[in-house]
Amino acid sequence: MKWTWVGAVCNAVGMFAVSWGPAGLLETGCAPSPRGGCAVPDGAGGYFAAFFVPPFLLAIPAALGLYAEDWRPTLGFCAGAPAGCAAVFSTGTSTGYWLLAAALLTFGSVTPLAARRYCAAAQRKARNVARQQEERCLARQRRTERRQRRGR
Repeated sequence: MKWTWVGAVCNAVGMFAVSWGPAGLLETGCAPSPRGGCAVPDGAGGYFAAFFVPPFLLAIPAALGLYAEDWRPTLGFCAGAPAGCAAVFSTGTSTGYWLLAAALLTFGSVTPLAARRYCAAAQRKARNVARQQEERCLARQRRTERRQRRGR
């Protein structure tokens, strides 16, 4: 039970890190690349890492199906989204920051609802499979009993 809430805390910290990275990249902007185009400016490597690493860390439990058994760790996304918005707005308040905050709040509120629905669907499916197996077992027992009665 306590590991469920450890997962929620990890998700909350991950949401904060996910918001801190893009907010920092919005602040630092884009540096010219030697090949042309955009590159990460000097001193923004931490923001770049925070932008790319946490989404994978947050997606690994979902990919492994850990939320299929218990949806409660996804409540960490709800808890981390407001903290992430605070990090975003402490960096700036232009249109890009507002869009990032809106995306964070949307993701933070939709993810637990989707996980709960998927978890409920998985539980229903497991119950249906168990019921079908039980029905097959009972039918097999009835057939065996009929054969035994005929043989006597």
